[in-house]
Amino acid sequence: MPAWSAPEARISDQARQSWIFHEAMTSMDGRYDPAVGLLRGTVLSSSHPVSHPIRESSWYAFGLMMRNGPSDQQRAEHILGVILDNQYPAQDGTEHESPWAGSFRRSPDEPLPTEKAVAWKEYDPNWREFIGCEFALTLHVFGSRLPPELRQRLHESIRQAVQGELHNRRLLPSYTNIAIMFGQLLDEDAVYRRDRAMAGIREKWIHDTVAIFRQNQSFMEYNSPTYYGVDLFGLGLWRRYGSTTLMKSSGDDISRQLWLDIATFYSPPMKNLAGPYDRAYGMDMESYVALVGDWIGTVVPRSKAPLPATMTVETPHLADLWFAPTFVFLKATFPASLGKDFLTLTQPHDLTRRIDRSRSVSARVDTNFLVGGETAHLQRGVDAGSQYHPLAVQWRTSCGQVGTLRISDTPAADVTIERGQALVSWKDHVTFALHDPCPDTLKVDRNFWEAGNMQIQVQTDAASSSHASDHKDVVIHYERGHFSRLVFKVLR
Repeated sequence: MPAWSAPEARISDQARQSWIFHEAMTSMDGRYDPAVGLLRGTVLSSSHPVSHPIRESSWYAFGLMMRNGPSDQQRAEHILGVILDNQYPAQDGTEHESPWAGSFRRSPDEPLPTEKAVAWKEYDPNWREFIGCEFALTLHVFGSRLPPELRQRLHESIRQAVQGELHNRRLLPSYTNIAIMFGQLLDEDAVYRRDRAMAGIREKWIHDTVAIFRQNQSFMEYNSPTYYGVDLFGLGLWRRYGSTTLMKSSGDDISRQLWLDIATFYSPPMKNLAGPYDRAYGMDMESYVALVGDWIGTVVPRSKAPLPATMTVETPHLADLWFAPTFVFLKATFPASLGKDFLTLTQPHDLTRRIDRSRSVSARVDTNFLVGGETAHLQRGVDAGSQYHPLAVQWRTSCGQVGTLRISDTPAADVTIERGQALVSWKDHVTFALHDPCPDTLKVDRNFWEAGNMQIQVQTDAASSSHASDHKDVVIHYERGHFSRLVFKVLR
């Protein structure tokens, strides 16, 4: 087996001087709490609003090591020590390990999970992969600058994260973003400890994860403005630090194919990916921080980036900006000719994609209008907590902001896009959420919706309809029936 990798080459001044590196570091510098040794959280900072986010602080530590200014390394080492102190221990060969073993507290004040603790409420098992991979990257790039004791603690932390995950047996290769990162952690542990048994586990895991993508050149977590960013992070580790030919070649090849898909769905004038979204925290990347926005921000000027124009503690998912220094270092890898696709839309186009045997997507990408839909043979529904958006519509409004339409509630729905129209099939009932950010008057009845410069004709066999308006938002509900055709017209 190969030896553990050599230190990375010197960080380029170009990386440190990029606008997104500077903006992310300035944001984190302002949120650092020296009394705790971690960043301060915000109410809207992430999906896990906590007082001092541990995962995000690992991103800051890496950024500090990159910048390497006066006292930056000292601060980074202190942060890493605090994070390590907040890992839940995992032991080799333990039969009755807790489900959170090897993961980390989300904040130092988070209580120890109890026997009945619920994942993602009382603890987050995915922090094993997020923090473990950031530790691995830190070791690869800056290991020679760290004290030997700290290096050893970081290696041991990765080991415990791997052991906790293997014992838990909750993870599948189809859980795309976490599966890719876990593949990297398996490789790190196998190589560092020269463990052939672990190398065998890694080989199967990497093979199975890659095989899912190869079936249709797509991941099961398809078209996610946030989780595609995590995929690119994990694949970046594969291509740079994977110890096997399969990891390196797959990391490089799949990254390039993923970037090609992102570029095809992306409209620079709209600064958004066309839907549908398998997992999304919002409908407009100009109104919250999405990791794909960070990645695109590493290759385009600030004015062209699909991110909020101003980012403050009030910005939804601000903490995802703090991942950007890691992305700046790993670098976006795609053909040079693809770069222009993130600056200008060459021409409007229609898309169709196959995700797996039962799921497919279709979309229209235009200069002032995006619409996308997913079909799954009426097997996937939407509720108030869903990140799944089988219908996603965005348009550039009369006031310059982005208006949106989505399905907000249904037991099951399929959406197909044909010639820019949405064909919606559903079970039992369907509810649409229409948002117009401009001070326009929302007008809605059974067969016609108007939101400023967007007009939507509705043809439906629903037995009844109702709606409720609240300033810039309206919720439109249809009972029974099973089909609607939505015809869109954006007024100039």
